[in-house]
Amino acid sequence: MSQDVLFVCTGNLCRSPIAEGLLRMRLAESGRRDVRVDSAGIHARDGAPPEPFAIAAAAAFGANIAAQRARQFENGDFARFDHVIAMDLGHLDFLTATRPSHSTAIVRLLLEDVREFKRLEVPDPYQQDRDAFDFATRLIDVGVNDLFARLFA
Repeated sequence: MSQDVLFVCTGNLCRSPIAEGLLRMRLAESGRRDVRVDSAGIHARDGAPPEPFAIAAAAAFGANIAAQRARQFENGDFARFDHVIAMDLGHLDFLTATRPSHSTAIVRLLLEDVREFKRLEVPDPYQQDRDAFDFATRLIDVGVNDLFARLFA
C-alpha cells in the first residue's frame, strides 16, 4: 500500500517545507525510496524559495531544504497523496472542507497523535525571529518522527 505524504501550510515557505525536508531525510536514512513526499501552501506563490530562517532551522536538524520551491495546494493533491498533513487547525478546516467525498486521502494535523504535546498546532513562524523558526522546527521534528514511526517503521 502506498504511503505518499503531502504537508500543507499557508505559504509553503516555512512549516511544510521543513516537514517535507525532515521526512525526506528520515526516509533516505532508512533506505526508503518508494515514498513520494511533497509540500504545498493554501496561499502559496508558486516558485518562491523557503524563508532563510526556515532553511537554517531545517539545516540544524540535518535537512537541506534550500532547493525547494513553493507551490499552491491543488484539489488533485487529494488523489495524488495518501496522507495530507496540516500544520494548524485553519489548514485542517480548509482541507476538510475542500476534500472530495470520493477521496481516500487521510487528512490530519501533524501533531494530532503526539502524546507529549497538548498543543495540536505548529505555530506559524513567518516574519518572526529565528527563535520562532527553531521552536516550530522542534515541534515539526517530533511530529515527523511520530508520523515516520506510524507509517514507515
